[in-house]
Amino acid sequence: IKILLNIYWICEKCSIESLENGKKKHAAELEKNILIMKIKNAQIPPDLKNKDLSNFIIIDEECEKIVDLAKRYVEQVVEKKTHLNLIINGPTGVGKSHIAVGILKYCYELKYSRNSVCYTTSFGLANKVLATWNNPDLNEDDVLKEYTEIDILVIDDLGYDDSGKKAEIINKIIYRRHENQKSTIITSNLKTNQVLEYMDSRTSSRFLSNLYFDIQIDTEDFRLKRM
Repeated sequence: IKILLNIYWICEKCSIESLENGKKKHAAELEKNILIMKIKNAQIPPDLKNKDLSNFIIIDEECEKIVDLAKRYVEQVVEKKTHLNLIINGPTGVGKSHIAVGILKYCYELKYSRNSVCYTTSFGLANKVLATWNNPDLNEDDVLKEYTEIDILVIDDLGYDDSGKKAEIINKIIYRRHENQKSTIITSNLKTNQVLEYMDSRTSSRFLSNLYFDIQIDTEDFRLKRM
């Protein structure tokens, strides 16, 4: 059977296949655009936007275990519909931020229904709150509410340029996130005991009560390998 398409005759089977291929192409393009928008909304910085768990460099079994733990963390949060915390620590340049962003991307892959995920640095988050103190057009409570109600929040580089008042702000946010039953992922150059010492006793106690795992990455600085 042939049908007239514009000024060309085409068989019915070819026409159906063409329409199906067009639908698949449109769906793939739509999914790509949605992912781009989600990445933008998650505030993932340009240097990390192409990072995910699939392109984390695997050099040994320990790296495979790290990726597996990261995936299982998301799966636990999704399946149990509860909040779980995570610490990712290690020296500079070993891929802590890569894994953290990969976790957010994996949420998209699993069609995480509570879908509110976000990335921020510790000092950047503290500075956002500090900026409201001397600006009458900004409201501290609005910033705190935004970052304490996000379902999964990555706080990157905890302990870098965020002492004093900044540390108090980060503690307040972590504490409130526990009260709101939201999952918090912390990356840091600090060792686990130092991360917990960074928090006050009330905050660390609550954070630990829902700690899923402490992922320690101890490989070579990948940035130095490029030189």
